[in-house]
Amino acid sequence: MQEWMYTDGLNHAAVNAGAWKLFEKLKSQNADLFIVSHKTPESAINKLDLIQPARRWIKENLSNVPGLEPDHIFFEHSRITKVKRIASLGLTHYVDDLLQVLQEENYPPNIRSFWLSVVTKNSLSEKVTVVETLDSIIDYV
Repeated sequence: MQEWMYTDGLNHAAVNAGAWKLFEKLKSQNADLFIVSHKTPESAINKLDLIQPARRWIKENLSNVPGLEPDHIFFEHSRITKVKRIASLGLTHYVDDLLQVLQEENYPPNIRSFWLSVVTKNSLSEKVTVVETLDSIIDYV
């Protein structure tokens, strides 16, 4: 299942609802955007490349996003290195669909964080707000 979802299955993936509204808001603020993904280089069973399909999806679906430059896209091999990368970028806001990233021990405490989830609507803390769609973040930026 992992192999299909992160390779051929990406052909069926869509940009999150509300993303373009958020991108427009961030454009008006001249914000730089970054993608920091935790992606293992290859699938466990058949050793398929998982990073190139993700790069292709980003290029096909997000290449027109203002402030998202090719050198602003990072694929880290573990949650720990992902959190280190997030910390190194000096971000003020960060969105992730994996709560564990936002709860990592070394996750920067000064970042306003958003958990993209349909599981719960309750904010987890002062620093982590739960959102279902990316345009829900507009009031926070």
